[in-house]
Parts: sequence; C-alpha cells; structure tokens
Amino acid sequence: MAKKSLKLCPLAQHLVKMLAESNRPGHGPTYALSKAHELHGLSTSEVLVWVGRSLDGRNRSDLADVLSNASGQDVDAGDIAAVARVEKASRELPTLDLQELLS
Repeated sequence: MAKKSLKLCPLAQHLVKMLAESNRPGHGPTYALSKAHELHGLSTSEVLVWVGRSLDGRNRSDLADVLSNASGQDVDAGDIAAVARVEKASRELPTLDLQELLS
C-alpha cells in the first residue's frame, strides 16, 4: 500500500524538520511524523495558531530561532504566540454584510 504524501506549508515543513532533529526526550522522527499528520493541509496562519496552542515554550523558542535565521530579523516566541492569538481571534469574528452596513 502506497503512503499518502503529506501536504505541508513551508512553515509546517520547517517545524517538522526542527522537531525531527530535536534531541529532547520524546522528540525525534516519530514525534515529528505525528505532528506532520496534525499539520497536514493547514495554511500558514492555521499552523501559527496550532503552534501557539500546541507547542511548549522551548519549541516555540526554537521555531523563533529558525524564523530569525531565515528572515534575518528578530523573531521571538512571544511574537509567534501573539500572531497565533490574533489569527485565532480574527477567525471568530462574524462575517459582516458590508453592503448593508455601508448603505
């Protein structure tokens, strides 16, 4: 039986790689694969919400280091948590009928 290919956005790909290479107890390739299945099909913003909700502070900090190195800009775990909270909250806003609102 062929394995189904996981669809991961670039952020999720790097997150899974980071978790697979981690030497923390309980981490490694098996842990990373289980997280890859959780992240399958999620958009970057959905992955950020998942990171803010699911990862512990040390993993968020490690991810912030990956993002800082990639972008050349300062990113910290607090930035990731804040983005996740804003994204999650914005998805809870009701849809507005702007035509009706502006008439």
